[in-house]
Amino acid sequence: MWKLHRYYLREVLITSMMTFVVLFGIVLIASIYRGIDRARGGDLVSAALITCLWTADTFPHLLSMGLLIGSVLSFARASQDREITAIRAAGISPRVPMVAALMIGLGFSIAGSYTQHYLIPWAHYYKYRVVSQAIRDFVINTRMNGNKMSFGRFAMAWENEDDRGHLHGVLVKRGRSPSGDPEAEGAGDIYLAEEAWLDISPDGETITLQLRGVETLLAGDQGARIDGISFDFNLRRITEGTRRLEGDKDLTSDQLLSEVYRGVHDRPDGARFTVHRRACFALMPALFAPLGFCIGVLSRDRGRMTALLFGMVPMIIFYGCVTLAPTLVRQWNWPPIAWLPAMVVGALGIPFCWRLLRL
Repeated sequence: MWKLHRYYLREVLITSMMTFVVLFGIVLIASIYRGIDRARGGDLVSAALITCLWTADTFPHLLSMGLLIGSVLSFARASQDREITAIRAAGISPRVPMVAALMIGLGFSIAGSYTQHYLIPWAHYYKYRVVSQAIRDFVINTRMNGNKMSFGRFAMAWENEDDRGHLHGVLVKRGRSPSGDPEAEGAGDIYLAEEAWLDISPDGETITLQLRGVETLLAGDQGARIDGISFDFNLRRITEGTRRLEGDKDLTSDQLLSEVYRGVHDRPDGARFTVHRRACFALMPALFAPLGFCIGVLSRDRGRMTALLFGMVPMIIFYGCVTLAPTLVRQWNWPPIAWLPAMVVGALGIPFCWRLLRL
């Protein structure tokens, strides 16, 4: 029996992985434009990383589709070559070759479960912050960009920089505060400093600008001279001032449930629905494996292209229910409705597979 399992295990696995690579490549190419568009302000590495992170969202779905298509093609070929007929004639149940597809489906479901609950939330969170992180790293590592720097209501320019990284002939301008109060901090002051340098906090979150030999050009005391002054800036606030706020898709399942159980989540039913939906998606490979086997075997006289068309039916039903589930959960306020796709596919698939697997 093990030789039979190993024979189909190898074929189904190779066909499924080849299908997955092709589908993943198509999605990756289709996501290049989105990656370049979102990487405005970053470099080529940021664009490539954003593209990969956007594509990572589809990883478990493509894995399930690859398994379904791989199972259909493998067992349609075996059925056309009369291998399944020979197995039946030898008194072996068709459940035996199906075990190979089911083993791969269970393995894919385990990998998909970890991906859905942990890796995809991380990728979903980080893909919106690649450019801001790149900008922060640039500021920390290179300190300056050219002979000028500006962010918010602050602007600075300088003449030259020495070997120690200190700037000379520095002109600093602070824009007016939103309140317009001339006495408030940042009320439109302009400073001319003989020397300036940057200090980065150990955690890389705060940058301090130190000025020495400062002359006030425009302030309450015009022409006053100050020995030294410093300004503190929060790098995270600068680079992520318009960043996207975190949502349920950015949190891992254990983080979501911890917020629900502690009573701090503003939509506990929505968080539970998200966790149930992730678990349902993770179950897809194990659900599609026996269906792919049965579709392939029953398509013996119809050809592989017909088998592929029949293989699209479970995916259409599954994702149709996925689209319908959010509407139903809002009406019934019952988060386990996220399992609707798996329940519908299972309810329709069990009678379909029973005729073939009852022997």
